[in-house]
Amino acid sequence: MKKLSKTELARAGENLAAEHLESKGYSTIIRNFRTKTGEIDLIVEKDQQLIFVEVKTRSYHSITSAVENIHYQKIKRISLTALQYINQNPQYSKYNTRFDAVILLYNPQEESFKITHFEDAFLPILPH
Repeated sequence: MKKLSKTELARAGENLAAEHLESKGYSTIIRNFRTKTGEIDLIVEKDQQLIFVEVKTRSYHSITSAVENIHYQKIKRISLTALQYINQNPQYSKYNTRFDAVILLYNPQEESFKITHFEDAFLPILPH
């Protein structure tokens, strides 16, 4: 039974989320895209859709608390960061966009993860 640090858990979760999405036909464009406004864990592409993915990894088994952690301010930061990404990468300007969440629950006894992918997990919040 291995206890992972918070950083190790987050890194393992992001790696597994990327692998999971790639196994479903998504192509990873960039990981951990950062700007002054925020960070997006994964930006992936599939079928002319640009998908911004928030990854939440927990060592306790509560999808609800992980989803609740994607709150208004976080969505606002992700939305602004996504807009900056699109502005910096005009080749994606004609793509449809979507905001997904991938929740990973780590079971330390079995050293395994349960992965849940929520497509269209939230709508962007942009300033008026």
